[in-house]
Order: sequence, then structure tokens, then C-alpha cells
Amino acid sequence: MRLPNMPTGLIAAAIMAWPGNGEALGGFVEEFTDKDEWMAAVGDFTTIGFTGFPDGTFITDQYADLGVLFVGGNENIFVNDFLFPNDGAGLDDGGFTPIAVSFDTPQAWIAVDFPGLVQFELFREGELIYTSSEFGVGGVGNFAGLVSSELFDLAVIDDPSDSSVVIDDLHFGVPSPGALWLLGLSALRPRRRRDR
Repeated sequence: MRLPNMPTGLIAAAIMAWPGNGEALGGFVEEFTDKDEWMAAVGDFTTIGFTGFPDGTFITDQYADLGVLFVGGNENIFVNDFLFPNDGAGLDDGGFTPIAVSFDTPQAWIAVDFPGLVQFELFREGELIYTSSEFGVGGVGNFAGLVSSELFDLAVIDDPSDSSVVIDDLHFGVPSPGALWLLGLSALRPRRRRDR
């Protein structure tokens, strides 16, 4: 499946129309609900905590220096100490479109701390390569992480139970060029892993 060329504000709407297939097309994806295990599996990663902006600030290119653009068209800062125990701030999709994160450099892992439920869709050059399980049990303090053997340049984060998704922190990364072979070795393990 390929996404047509379109303005970034329309990307999330087009993404919502693509059905997920539940499997990685060219490799495998491991799923984690335990943050410590995900961190041990990935090594280095970058975290965006969404602090330092007033409540309601629309987020688009504020994290461009990290190689990240928010392209869903409606992502905004949500300040709430209860929902976001890590630092009191998170990202809200505004109840209209999923959170869509575009990366300048293709990534191998992604994770979020979140309240409620989330599901990921990973894309490479406009093609859907993976749709995750649904993560979360409601409430706050949930974690969901993926490690993919196929690099992705767009991640869409949605709540499959309703039209609103919020996240506390976003984590992402890619192995150093010398460590890319580790992803290939991981392909010898089972296709999917889910921790409870």
C-alpha cells in the first residue's frame, strides 16, 4: 500500500483509511509493555517529554532539531499532572486525527508512555509495514514499545477504541551504523513478543 503525495495536514486522514495487516511486511516487530525490557532491547534512544510549551500549543516542527515533525495536523500540548505522571505534560490529538510522527532518518524503535489505549502503524516511504496490537488497559502509566527489523519513517499513534489519543512521552531511535546487524540477528527470534 502506498500513500499518495499530499500536504502533511492530510496525511493522517489518508492513513486512517488504510487497513492494517498486523504483521511486518519485510521483517518482524517485537512488542513490549515493560519499559525496562524495551530499554534493554534498544540501547540508545531519544525522548520527547512535551514540556516547555503552554497548554494548547500546536506542535508541528518544534522538534525538527531532533529530526521529528508532527504531521497529523492537530497535535497539541496538554498539561495535566494526573494523566502525565512523568512530567505533567503530554501530547493530545485534539480528538480528530491520530498523532502522526514523521522522522528525517528512518527509525528502528518507538515507544510511548500513555494513559488509555494506543495502537501503532509504521510506514516506510508511504507504505504501511506494520500495525501493532492494541496496548493499554485504561488508566494512566501505561507503556507500549516496538522494535522493528525494518526501518520506518512515519509512525501513526491512535486509540482504536475512540477518536482521541494522548501520550505522555515519546521515545524513538535507530542503531548506530555499526550495530545495524543486530536487527538482522533478531530476526531469528519469534516474530512477535508481548509482555504482560
